[in-house]
Amino acid sequence: MRSVLKLLAIFIALLAGFFASDIIKLFSEKTKNIDLSQYCVLSTTPCIQKGISMSLAQPTVHPLVANRLTVSWPNSEAQQLVLSLEGVEMEMGTVKYVLKKVESDKFETDIILPVCTNDSMTWVGQLSDSKTTVLPALRMER
Repeated sequence: MRSVLKLLAIFIALLAGFFASDIIKLFSEKTKNIDLSQYCVLSTTPCIQKGISMSLAQPTVHPLVANRLTVSWPNSEAQQLVLSLEGVEMEMGTVKYVLKKVESDKFETDIILPVCTNDSMTWVGQLSDSKTTVLPALRMER
């Protein structure tokens, strides 16, 4: 009888360990309540926030396909900008990009986002020159 209880306890421990991350998510689920009106949604049409213009080369961002992000940042003394993005609908970690200065007040980088199981996803983030921060967002579609 004792060996059956030991085997049952081991089985329950293994099962709990296997589903531990799902159980933790279930009980500590923090819903991201993102107000997209605070964000500058990127597209081929320049979006301006705090006098900073941001635009994409292609209208739609696709996973694993490069899309050029161009930023016009007047009077910036920085040689590079830092962009960090996080997924809204799904936790995909934080992706970071460095935008290099290509001309006076103009910065560029290629955005390549990871594959997601959803057909579409919103990414929100922060773009900074270490003095000023703007809030870009973009939609990714498969």
